[in-house]
Amino acid sequence: MTLNMPSPVKDPKSGIYYIRVRVPADLTSSFGRAEVSKSLRTRETALAKERFAAEYAAIQRRWRALRAAPEPLPLKRIVSLAGRVYQRLMESLDNEPGESVIWQQVSRLNKEAAGNERALEQWYGPIVDEILLEEGIAVDQTSRWRLIVEAQRAWEQATEQMQRRSEGDFSPDPMANRFPEWQPESTPSTPSPGLTLSDLFQRWKKEHLANGKSENTVKDFAQKLDTLKDYLGHEDVERISPREISEWTEYLRHEKALTAKTVGGKYLAAVKTVFQVARSKFLIENDPAKEVSITIPRRVKSRSSGFTEIEAKKILSAADKVFELPSNMAHHNKLACRWVPWICAYTGARAGEITQLRKEDFSVVNGIPQLAITPEAGSVKAGLYRNVPVHPHLQEIGLLDFIRDAKNGYLFHIGGATKAELGKRSGNARDKIAIWVRDTAGITDERIQPNHAWRHRFRTLGLNADIAPEYLGAIQGHAGRTAGESYGEYTTETLFREICKIPRVAFN
Repeated sequence: MTLNMPSPVKDPKSGIYYIRVRVPADLTSSFGRAEVSKSLRTRETALAKERFAAEYAAIQRRWRALRAAPEPLPLKRIVSLAGRVYQRLMESLDNEPGESVIWQQVSRLNKEAAGNERALEQWYGPIVDEILLEEGIAVDQTSRWRLIVEAQRAWEQATEQMQRRSEGDFSPDPMANRFPEWQPESTPSTPSPGLTLSDLFQRWKKEHLANGKSENTVKDFAQKLDTLKDYLGHEDVERISPREISEWTEYLRHEKALTAKTVGGKYLAAVKTVFQVARSKFLIENDPAKEVSITIPRRVKSRSSGFTEIEAKKILSAADKVFELPSNMAHHNKLACRWVPWICAYTGARAGEITQLRKEDFSVVNGIPQLAITPEAGSVKAGLYRNVPVHPHLQEIGLLDFIRDAKNGYLFHIGGATKAELGKRSGNARDKIAIWVRDTAGITDERIQPNHAWRHRFRTLGLNADIAPEYLGAIQGHAGRTAGESYGEYTTETLFREICKIPRVAFN
């Protein structure tokens, strides 16, 4: 004979799963009904199965309690169960305890009930019986009454704490640890957990770092996966469905107000990458993120992405005056505001690449001064080094003198002990410049980026000066579009010839 094990039942109209279990015949009179029916609050099959298992286990504990012979319960376990009463009240009103006058009234009624057996039974009897059923415990009348008395004490303690919270005092309850931790008499064995998102992340991280890629990406991906874990409320890979991934992206867009580009290009991209690596290593059979996509609306462009000539002059003029104006800015941040905009204007480099420059990254080749943008100094997109000749105008305004007189090490921040710390400080210097461009230089147009706009401007100037795209790519550090483009390098003389075509910024 084959026994049919109970399983979730889907409502044909709503699609929501339910647990429906018949009450054993010998318990219907004591339980009060012939069937247990409760919503599992999900339309997802995998999640319904997991919630069903938890609910079914709780129901089985109730059956055991109803069938068990009453036994005495020692005081320690009684006080431990009373702690559940305390915890439930504290957790239910954790953020908003309500008005002080309410708790004054509750405290008064609670103290009045303490000496009244009928009131104690009325107030705490149902709570105690529910807790005993949840734990599958059958106790004798003496133990039950002792538990009711302890539940009243626990409620009184919680009421006093809520009174303090309602008056703005959220300090921990010094007596909260008087309740022993509840330990069931026997803990059923639980199956070993399957793969988690953390497992997949660690496997991706190992691969990522082994390939010499950025530690900053590790931190970024960790944050993105944490948001997914928080949304799901778990990290069991087998329980994650494509629909849940899709709903997570919608949550980020509509509840967290992130743009489609940010959600698709950063959050979803990170999750997809981690799952793809796991799939390629045969850790998982199905990739729940594979088919999920986000439509990114075409960006409305109402101006150039690069600085105009007027904006460029405004920033560079302000840069020349950084040390003349009173400011609480740190010296190394002033140096960054003084020189980084100028260097970006004549190299088209990313601001973060320049804020991580070191004195030793400067050299002279065949009489031509050049700056080395290298992963050894910090994060470089695509992990490729390049040498960028120094434009004659930068030489004339004193950049080489500044570098020659600087101390060894980083030019625009104080360095750090680890690569991650160095990256953070270079990023902080870059961000300080962006704030300075907005607040001091006065470039407030939100349609352009206060640092990256130099990169767009440089390419525009270069194209209009007939600098071939491949030269601009070599100067600015754009990765080649094909494998063939990664072969060979341009000489310093060649790149200097081209960079000299970039017109000078003239203030007259």
